[in-house]
Amino acid sequence: MNLQSCQNCWFNGLQYGPLGLPVGYCSRHLKVLNVAEETTCGLQLRKDLSLKRALEVAGIHRKHYPVHEIVTVVEKKPANGSASSDPADLKSLTSDPVGAIAFDYGTLGSKIESLAMLKNTAGARAEVALTSLSRAYVANCVSREGRWTSGIHLYWWTKSRLADEPQIAASDIRTVGGLQLSRQVALTAWSVVMLRLTLIDDIAEHAASQGDQLGLARGLLNKAAEDVQSFNIKTLTRWIQTTALPALDKRLPYRTYVRLPNDLHREPPEPAAKPEHGVYG
Repeated sequence: MNLQSCQNCWFNGLQYGPLGLPVGYCSRHLKVLNVAEETTCGLQLRKDLSLKRALEVAGIHRKHYPVHEIVTVVEKKPANGSASSDPADLKSLTSDPVGAIAFDYGTLGSKIESLAMLKNTAGARAEVALTSLSRAYVANCVSREGRWTSGIHLYWWTKSRLADEPQIAASDIRTVGGLQLSRQVALTAWSVVMLRLTLIDDIAEHAASQGDQLGLARGLLNKAAEDVQSFNIKTLTRWIQTTALPALDKRLPYRTYVRLPNDLHREPPEPAAKPEHGVYG
């Protein structure tokens, strides 16, 4: 996977490494990504990095690629057929349940409703879409002087399944990359759990910037990398149960969570995002 590509971007919720559909979808440029590993733009934000590092790298990336257009990674030329807004392509995309929700997230002014639909859709592909797009949603809200609590439900939904082993079907895998299928499935499950942890860490980072107690739990992503030095899903989930979840429960217990959503009613509604406005949404 080219880490600078559309395939590894927050705004493409339909692919992550070997998992996903054969095509992606950019919720910023509203285009089907036919060859997502070969394209990019100046808005790219990397799924594999923590919040601060992703923003730092994005600032560098933006100096080399245009914001308003999807281009090829190597030649920096317009992607043309590699990225499509053809109505027939969009119609084909929406025949897939996760693709349809990702399309709605990009085009309709009801992003949190789309995220809630992903939360209630079974399967690892829906979870990758939820996690990827949630990172963009919360970052956009906070960047517009909003509270980190705009992501409180996303945080709790993700935390509630943080230690669960993802169920990866063979049909979820786009490519095995020369590995045995069982090994690719195991590695993909590991990466999905790490993606969950990345969203949790993002929200803790936002909370820290606003002086909230949850911010004291930030850094879990780096700690996971230090403490779990293998791609073993059971070792990772065991670490989450013994280390990550107790730290999170200490900073945001359930009784606090049920009070915090009241803050959401004081947040201004978020308008539908457009490619020419902002970076995150």
